[in-house]
Amino acid sequence: MLKEEIAKVSRALAERSGQLNDLVSKSLNALRDQLGGSTLSSYLALQGKFTQGEIGEQEYNMQRDYFRNELSGMIRRLDEARKLMMIMAQLESRSPSPNMQSGQPVNRPQPTS
Repeated sequence: MLKEEIAKVSRALAERSGQLNDLVSKSLNALRDQLGGSTLSSYLALQGKFTQGEIGEQEYNMQRDYFRNELSGMIRRLDEARKLMMIMAQLESRSPSPNMQSGQPVNRPQPTS
């Protein structure tokens, strides 16, 4: 009965880990597309236009604030993805070892008082 419970928990952890992995992959791909695409390059282009005097200070400030907010949001989402990846790594490290699934006991050190 213990083997069955361990197998159930192991399957549940593997399934949840797979779901988290998919979520993180999708989030990272979306962020990569955004960072590599319009937001960052548009922000840099805005800096160039302002430096060359092509746009006024008021328009520059409005657009700069918009891009900064967008980039801050992307950084927040990257941080969330990093945290999810850390959780996934912890789940994988806690997965039962093959010895436990085969029914062989695992020798664990006994706490000493």
